[in-house]
Amino acid sequence: MAKQIAVVTGATSGIGLETARGLALGDYHVVMACRNMEKASALAMEISEQSGNSNIEVLNVDMASLQSIRDFAEGFTAKYDQLDVLINNAGVFCDRVEKTEDGFEMTMGVNYLGSFLLTRLLLPVIKETPEARIINISSKAAFYARLKADENIFTDKKSGFRAYSKSKLAQLLFNIELAGELKRTDISANAAYPGRVATNIWQGSSLLMKIVEPLMMRNSISAKEGAETGLYLAMSPDLEGLSGYLFHGEDILDYNKTCLNKKLRKELIKLSFDAVGLRDDRPFGTYY
Repeated sequence: MAKQIAVVTGATSGIGLETARGLALGDYHVVMACRNMEKASALAMEISEQSGNSNIEVLNVDMASLQSIRDFAEGFTAKYDQLDVLINNAGVFCDRVEKTEDGFEMTMGVNYLGSFLLTRLLLPVIKETPEARIINISSKAAFYARLKADENIFTDKKSGFRAYSKSKLAQLLFNIELAGELKRTDISANAAYPGRVATNIWQGSSLLMKIVEPLMMRNSISAKEGAETGLYLAMSPDLEGLSGYLFHGEDILDYNKTCLNKKLRKELIKLSFDAVGLRDDRPFGTYY
């Protein structure tokens, strides 16, 4: 039987790194999808030595660049005809307004649009893989977000928690919609809330971040603990038939009213296809 293949974005630190390590220990062929190739290569060697798993690979992707994401997907699908687990982990928290290479607000561009495009481009190979799993590393910050599906949704000048919470809400809306699209297949799409985790995502140079970072680090769990929910969703045999949910550990969390707003979901996904330059070729009538 061929070794299962897992792709983890943002795997050079924090939850992504510990997720890659956990998958390696689970004997997966792990693809660390990262921007910093030098750092990722050193970590891949370390993980390989620790786990005894030689199938740790590093492929370059910048989640703030649509072209880089397209190049990654093209390279991966040319090399592999299966993808058992896709973990959309890469994320940022920007304390100042920044833009991606394509002119999108950085937080929304990386945390949501990048993952949206990557997932859509890898979906053909995912569909060729029996019982494949798509996992979005999310946050309960989504429950505090306000999101208006209009022409400014990906370019407004929000930053900090407002931008972060919006990006995580968009991610959950996509997770629910994707699960609906895939409901007649054996592929699952679930989101993971890791808890409050001590990672470098909260670092920043502004006065706000100098205040926020110690508050977020207080009573936070380790990155290794934070990776447990995603690893559970990736590897547990007890998840058959479960898709479209938000998990914390082995528990399913309730979505709030905004997450369950079908009209908002539809509008978001339409705008997302347009933003990344993809045609919406989903079969009609397969959604929640």
